[in-house]
Amino acid sequence: MKPKPIRKNQFKKSRKVNRTLLRNRAVLAAKGCFGLLALVAASAAFIFAHDYFTQTRHFQVRQIVVTGMQRLSRLQIMEIAGVGPQTNILSVNLAVTRKRLLAEPWVAEARVSRKIPSGLRMHIREEVPLALLDMGAGEGFLINPAGEVFKRWDGSDSDALPRVQGLDHADLPVSGMPPSEAFGAVMTLFRLAGEKNSPLPLSGIRRIRMDREIGATVYTGENNRLVKLGFGRYREKCQALGQVMSRLSRDSRLTRYTAIDLFDVNRIVITLASVDPLSSDHKEG
Repeated sequence: MKPKPIRKNQFKKSRKVNRTLLRNRAVLAAKGCFGLLALVAASAAFIFAHDYFTQTRHFQVRQIVVTGMQRLSRLQIMEIAGVGPQTNILSVNLAVTRKRLLAEPWVAEARVSRKIPSGLRMHIREEVPLALLDMGAGEGFLINPAGEVFKRWDGSDSDALPRVQGLDHADLPVSGMPPSEAFGAVMTLFRLAGEKNSPLPLSGIRRIRMDREIGATVYTGENNRLVKLGFGRYREKCQALGQVMSRLSRDSRLTRYTAIDLFDVNRIVITLASVDPLSSDHKEG
C-alpha cells in the first residue's frame, strides 16, 4: 500500500503572504504621510518666505522710473499701474501691471521691469491720434495712423485734429476685416497727406467729408477752402493739385480761390471768391 502524499499547509503560506502585504502597505502609508507632512512644511515655508520678502521694508520701492509719456503724466502712470513709494517691488506682478497700463486707451504699448532691491521701471508708448471720426450727435472716435480706433471721443481730447464726417458705424474699422470703401478712401487721403512735399499737407487739413454720392471733399486752411476729390484716383489727383497750387502761387489773381474741383482730373475747375457777393468767378484748367 502506497503512502499518502504530504499536503503543504496552504493556510500557513497565506498568512505569511498577508503579513508581507500588510507590512508593505504600512510602509507605503508611512511614506505617504511623511511626504504629505514634508509638502505641508515646504508650503508653509514658502508662504512664510513670500510674506516676509513681499512685506519687508528692504524691498520697498525707492526709485520708480517712468519713460515715454507725452500726454499722460508720471503720477497718472503710477496711479494706473497701482504702484507708489510704499509698494514692495517683489509684490508687483509685472504681467498684471502691464495689463493695467494697456487698459488705458492712450497707452499703445507698455513694458514693466524691476531692479532688485528697490527699483521699478515702466516704459510706455502712447497712441498718436491722427483724426477724429465725427459720427454726429456729439459722438466720435479717435483713430491712429494705422487706422485703428483706440478711444471714444470725450469732447476734451481732439487737439484740433482733422475731423472726418459722413461715415456711419458700419464704416468703423474692425480688426481682421477689410475697411469699408469710404473708410479706405479716408485713410488713403491721410497717407497721401503725410507724404513729403504733399500739395495737401496733413497740417493743413481741417476736415474731410465723405459723401455717398459725390465722394471726398477736403476742407483746408483757416478759411476752409475746398478741394473736391470725388472717388478714386487720389494720387493722380494730388499730383494735379500740386501743379494747380504751383500755378496759384505764381498768379496773384488766383490767390482768392475758394474751391478746387478735381472730380475730373482732366477738367479742373477753380472757384474764385467774388468781389461782388452776388457773383462768382470760375476758372478751368
